[in-house]
Amino acid sequence: MGKPALRFAGMFRELGPVGLGLVQESIFDNVSAEELPDVDEVVRYLRAGYVLIDMMDLADDPFDPTRQVMNGSTIRTDGDWLWRDDLAYHVHRHRVALPDEFLALIRERRYAVPHRDEELLRESSLVAEELVF
Repeated sequence: MGKPALRFAGMFRELGPVGLGLVQESIFDNVSAEELPDVDEVVRYLRAGYVLIDMMDLADDPFDPTRQVMNGSTIRTDGDWLWRDDLAYHVHRHRVALPDEFLALIRERRYAVPHRDEELLRESSLVAEELVF
């Protein structure tokens, strides 16, 4: 079947380097002026994504050096996008913006991660491995 064409969100340079030649933006350049009106639903979606790579770590909060996020480097997916687990935290706590296309898809799906079969998730995990290892 081949590797799925996945898009990426939340792979900011302040959170550590990634592979696949991905250009990493700064998290500080991706802060919204206002909180999303549906932030709780969006965060719930992000937390409901399938775990592809489960990392036991503490990630520093680049906005607040007194805080850390548990398992921030864990990689999740909905079958179309890959994101770090701490993206939900940053969206909720610091108004970090999602790519417009990702946010539109989340809303179109009415905040429910679609069912994905094991084969697609296995193929997605290969992309995730190239991203983080």
